[in-house]
Amino acid sequence: MAEALAEGSQVFHLELLGEARLRHDGVALPLERRTAAVLTWLALEGPHPKYRLAGLLWAESSEVTARNNMRQLLRRLRLATGAELVQGGDVLSLAEGVSIDAAELQAHVLAGRHARALELDGVLLAALEFDDCPEFQAWLENARERLDKLRRRAASAESESRERAGDLSGALVLAEKLLELDPYSEDAWRRLMRLHYVAGDRMAALNAFERCRRLLREELATQPLPQTVALAREIERGPPTPAVPRVPAAKLPLSVLRPPVLVGREREWAKMEEAWASGMTIFLSGEPGVGKTRLAHDFAASRGQYLILESRPGEAHVAYATHVRLLRQILARRPDPKVEPWVRKEMARLMPDMAGPEGLPPPMVDEHDRSRFLEAHCQLVYQLCSGLDAIVADDLQNMDAATAEFALLMLSRRHDAPMEGVFPRFIDTYRTGDLSAFAASCVQRLVDAGLAVVIEVEPLESTAVGSLLGSLELAGAEELTPHVVRYTGGNPLFIMEALRHLLENGGLERGWPEHVHPSGRGRDLIQQRLERLSPHALQVARLVALARTAFAQELAGEVLELSPMALATHMAELEAAHVLRGEHFTHELLFEVVRETIPPSLVPLLHRRLASALEQRKAAPVVVAQHWMEGKEPERAAPFFVAAANAEASAFRHMEAALLYFRAASALEEAGSFEEAARVRARARHIPSA
Repeated sequence: MAEALAEGSQVFHLELLGEARLRHDGVALPLERRTAAVLTWLALEGPHPKYRLAGLLWAESSEVTARNNMRQLLRRLRLATGAELVQGGDVLSLAEGVSIDAAELQAHVLAGRHARALELDGVLLAALEFDDCPEFQAWLENARERLDKLRRRAASAESESRERAGDLSGALVLAEKLLELDPYSEDAWRRLMRLHYVAGDRMAALNAFERCRRLLREELATQPLPQTVALAREIERGPPTPAVPRVPAAKLPLSVLRPPVLVGREREWAKMEEAWASGMTIFLSGEPGVGKTRLAHDFAASRGQYLILESRPGEAHVAYATHVRLLRQILARRPDPKVEPWVRKEMARLMPDMAGPEGLPPPMVDEHDRSRFLEAHCQLVYQLCSGLDAIVADDLQNMDAATAEFALLMLSRRHDAPMEGVFPRFIDTYRTGDLSAFAASCVQRLVDAGLAVVIEVEPLESTAVGSLLGSLELAGAEELTPHVVRYTGGNPLFIMEALRHLLENGGLERGWPEHVHPSGRGRDLIQQRLERLSPHALQVARLVALARTAFAQELAGEVLELSPMALATHMAELEAAHVLRGEHFTHELLFEVVRETIPPSLVPLLHRRLASALEQRKAAPVVVAQHWMEGKEPERAAPFFVAAANAEASAFRHMEAALLYFRAASALEEAGSFEEAARVRARARHIPSA
C-alpha cells in the first residue's frame, strides 16, 4: 500500500465524511483512529501545537507517553504514504495540496454552491468514537453539528432557489432532505407543506402537517406553532392550486444574508468579558432583532466549544419542554451516555424511551421523590455537558416555568458541581419585557446572588450603522447611513431586511427611496410586538401614526376620550415596549407597520375625530383639510384648503397657492358642489405666476 501511494504525483484527498480514508491515485488507505483524529483536527482547525494535540488523544497517558505516541503516529503515516502530509516541528499543519471533503463542504456552502455541497454526504468520522479522549470527543461532536448546520443551510437555500426557478419537484426533494437533517424544524415543515400545496397536492400538504404534529407530540410532548396550524387551516380551506413557477429573484450577496463583522458592541462585549472572568451567567436582554443572538454566538465562539439551545414559542405551557429538548439535543451528540441506573430511571420520567428493563418509574409522591428527580437531572446535565465551554440559550421568554425553576437550581449549584471548571457557562438571551413573572424572578435571584449579570443590548448608534453598512461591500450603502438610521432606529435586523428589500427590487443603486415597504422578519417581529400591547395602548399608537406631526398627548386625550392619568399609563407602556420615544415612533419602520395594521373601517373615523379636534385647536388649515379628506368628508375639507391657499397667496407663494386652490376644487367636485368648484378653479388660474 505504501508503495502504491508513493508512486506518481503527490496529490492526496482526505475523506473524513463517513469512513476515514486517504486517497491517492485511485488507491484508498483506511486511516487508523488516532491518525484520522490528527488529520481531521488539522483539516478543520488549522495549525496546532503538536504536544497539545497529543494530550487530547492520549488523555489518560503520561505526557512522555503521549509525546512518544504522537511521534510514532506521524512516522507511521509518513511511511504509509511516502509523503510529508503533516508538516512542522512543534506546531503541526497539513501540507499544501491535500484536499479535504469536509473543508470542501464548507467552501461550497460559503460560496453559494449549495447543490455541490449536498453531494458531500456522511457524518464526520462516522465509524469512530473517542470515549477515551473526552475533550477530543466533545470537539468532534461540535464539529459534526457545524457540518450539519452547513448542510441544513445548503438544503434550505437550494430548495428556495429551485422553487424560484419553477422546479417544484426538486424543491420538494430538498425540503424532505432538510427535514432529515432537522426533523424538529417547523420552518422546514411549513416549507414542505407550502410546496406540496403550490404543486397542486393539497392532501400531501395536509399529510405533512399531520406528520409534523405527530412527531412533536410523541417526541417533545408539544404542539405545532400557531403559524404552522394557521397554514394547515389555510391549505384545508383553499382549493387545490396548480403549480405556478416563480420569477427568480436577484441573488443576494452573502454579506447581506449575514454581515461579516460584529460592529458597535464594544460596551456589551467588555461587560461580557468581565462577567465571564467572574464565572457569572450572562443574560442579554433587548428588543427583537437588536442582535442579541449574534452577540451571544460570537462571544461563545471566542471562548471555545459551545452548544445552542432555543426556547420555542408554544413551550411556555408544557412542563420541562425546553429541558427535554436540551437533553435530546445533547443525546443526539452523545447517543449512549454511561449514566448510573438511578439517573436513567429519573430520565425516563420525561423521556419514556430511556426506561430500562424495569419499565417506567412510579409517579412521584413526595418532596423526597422530587428532590431525587432534580438531583438526577442536575448530574445528567453536568455529565453530558462536560467538555463544552458555553451553552447559548436563546429566547428565554418562551421557556416553560418548570425548566426555568430547574435552570435556577442548576446555575445556583454550578460552583458545587462535581466537574467544576468543566461545566459550561450559560449565555442567555431574551426579549426585554417578555419574560414571565416567574422567569424574571429567577433571573433576578441569580443577579442578587452575584451569580449572573443582565446586559441590555441597545440599537446601534449612527456611527456603528455606518460601519455596518461599510462592511457589506455594497456600492453606495454607506452613504445611506442617515436614511437607514431614521427608518430602522439602528436595529440590525431591520437594517438588513430593508437592504434585502431594496436589493431584490433593484433600488439600492438609485439611493434611498421615498417609501420603503415593510417586509420580511422585521415586519413580523414588529407585528408580534404590537400584538402584545394592551388594546388602549395600541389605539394610542394608531392615533400617533395617523396624526403624524400634529400628535400631542392632549390631542390624543380628546380624540380617544381618555383621562390624563390613563393616557400617561398607555404612553408609558408604548415607551417601555420601544414603540414610542416621547411623542414620536422610535423609527419609521414602526410607523409604517402600525399604519398598515389599522383596520380600514377605523381609519376614516379616527381622521374625522382628529380633524374636529384640530379645528377646535386652530391648527394649520392644510393639516385640518387633509384629515377631513382622509375622513371621507371632502366638503368639510374644501374651506380649509381655500384658507391655506389664501395664506400662501398673501405671502406671494403663488405656485403653492394655486396647488391648494386646485385641491379645494377637487374636494368640492368630489362632494358634488360643481359650481363652487369652478369658482375656486378660476381663482387658481388668476394667480399671477401660477
